[in-house]
Amino acid sequence: MKRKIAAIMAADIAGYSRLVAEDEEETLRRLASYRAVMDDFIAKSGGRIFNTAGDAVLAEFSSAVEAVRCAIDIQESLRTRNLAYPSSRQMNFRIGITIGDVVERDGDLLGDGVNIAARLEGIAPVGGICVSRNIYEQVANKLSVQFADIGEQQVKNIPRPVHAFTVALTGLEPELPKPAPQQARRSTVPLLLAVGGGAAVVLAVAVYVLTGMPANRPAPSVAAAPPPAQPAQPVPQVAAVAPAAQPARQAAAVAPRRSPLSSSPKRSR
Repeated sequence: MKRKIAAIMAADIAGYSRLVAEDEEETLRRLASYRAVMDDFIAKSGGRIFNTAGDAVLAEFSSAVEAVRCAIDIQESLRTRNLAYPSSRQMNFRIGITIGDVVERDGDLLGDGVNIAARLEGIAPVGGICVSRNIYEQVANKLSVQFADIGEQQVKNIPRPVHAFTVALTGLEPELPKPAPQQARRSTVPLLLAVGGGAAVVLAVAVYVLTGMPANRPAPSVAAAPPPAQPAQPVPQVAAVAPAAQPARQAAAVAPRRSPLSSSPKRSR
């Protein structure tokens, strides 16, 4: 086995399975045409293709500057060719580039550098280029292109995050890094406060409409009902007792009076 430092470029077609399912023969013909363009640019830049699998291409370069320049030429050439097709049938590549210490065996390259290049290709924008930080530091002042820092990226099967940059190409909007989950949670606090305040206002209006009073005014106190009045005690009735002489007077009053004539003695004749 032989070890060496190399700039590794990984390229793959975005949505290749869908293109094949829609029109297999036309997709395979275009793939052969696009691969011819890629092979030509790689050879002109002093690179070498060491592995292919379907639509994927792995190439090595002895210079980071030449690797990035080759990737830019490939993307601009293929973008021009895609203009002849509708957007649903365009064949766009993603490209990832890094520098690593790799192992060469029977013409193939193995190692962590190859794996990182493949992962950078997976997070590259469609039709764009994503490079590692060590590539950026090598070419930042040597090529007249702009880079967008997308920060630390946790990629599949790589234990440590990879600091990545995207190349700003003509007609391609750079992808900005997504906010961290903690920042997203903090940004929802004002929204929750606003929603809670609106709910309080709606509740106050509802209370005012239903009860006719503001929600924050205390309800009027209700006086306690007086205890029931005790029923009046019955007054004992005392039978009136008439004086003893009263019956006699009443009897005299009832008896008829005698006429004076009838009470005088009869005269004898």
